[in-house]
Amino acid sequence: MAEERSLAGRIAVVTGAANGMGRVMARALAGAGAKVAAVDLDAAGLDRLAAEPVFAGECLNAIGDVSKTADCRQTIERVLERFGALDILINCAGISMSTAAGPRDARIKFFEADPEGWRRIVAVNAVGAFLMARFAARPMIERGWGRIITVTTSFDTMLAAGLSAYGASKAALEASCASFAKDLEGTGVTVNILVPGGPTDTPGFFPPGMPRPPTLLDPEIMRAPVVWLASPQSDGITGSRFIARDWDPSLPPAEAAARVRAPAAWPALAQAAAGARGHAM
Repeated sequence: MAEERSLAGRIAVVTGAANGMGRVMARALAGAGAKVAAVDLDAAGLDRLAAEPVFAGECLNAIGDVSKTADCRQTIERVLERFGALDILINCAGISMSTAAGPRDARIKFFEADPEGWRRIVAVNAVGAFLMARFAARPMIERGWGRIITVTTSFDTMLAAGLSAYGASKAALEASCASFAKDLEGTGVTVNILVPGGPTDTPGFFPPGMPRPPTLLDPEIMRAPVVWLASPQSDGITGSRFIARDWDPSLPPAEAAARVRAPAAWPALAQAAAGARGHAM
């Protein structure tokens, strides 16, 4: 297998690890040899994850809310105390628009959304990833190597009707990751984005009673790309986004990655703005 032991000796933190894509990626990293700290608010889900044979009894469960500064700081401190280092951060924790729309609705017009629910979505999806990266970056920089891999969403979802908080939080996160990558240039720490590429069969994102999309992606598609991105094979690649749906497992991983890689965020818009300023001078 392409992922076999490519992460031996590495230490990884995965947020949103109790279910869905986070669970898949935590398993994948452990299967590739990494020691994993799993972060979530779902204590029972973390217990079930840690009991899986792939973790060999070494999974560190960290119950915490990524929107809280103290929880994020304490999580990184616990990882460093337990394992002595930190190499990989997977920012996967996220909540859907139903937090602002109600338990049976996945979308709601912005002027009908619950204000506190709207704020909560941004706090978890965007601020939480910043906080985890903020505290994880320093020990990675000190080691001269590290990976920050973040799950955002498809660009059309960021602009969709009824998803104002969810879309805004993921757009902010996309832009933040592009900035993080520039801030970390020359440190050996890379920042990249991994998206599934469409609606994914993730618990909690489709409220009970709501019609589900006819086709849902299997979270398992995140396995191969996250292992490659977390490994030394991706050295030097930063500020990019990768679409898991289009990853071809029949290809060598580096070739599969090149085919699904694009710049993170919206560099074309930045270039257009810079060009417009140049013409105005």
